[in-house]
Amino acid sequence: MYSSYVDMTIPAIVLVLLIGLAILCLMEEKTHTAYAHITAQICSILAYALGLLSVLEFDKSNLGFQFLYRTDLLYRYNSSFTLGADGISMVFLLLTLFIFPLLFLSS
Repeated sequence: MYSSYVDMTIPAIVLVLLIGLAILCLMEEKTHTAYAHITAQICSILAYALGLLSVLEFDKSNLGFQFLYRTDLLYRYNSSFTLGADGISMVFLLLTLFIFPLLFLSS
């Protein structure tokens, strides 16, 4: 059921939001206000589309975490970074990703 492009949706959402934040931080002071709303809106819509993709591919019969992404941070100290989603977190993820574009439109 899992395809390779769906396994990376949750980390891709985080990556899209971080890239948008980096773009906003690197803008000059005078152009920041002019393009900040547009950049934030585009990044939030892209993240929402990826969130919809992950909700559509979510397997409700599986009780564990899905869309797991794990990477080792410091191999020497056996530390790692893990992202994943279960049923309740998918609801909150979709709710949060739905609210972001609405907030940026209202500002």
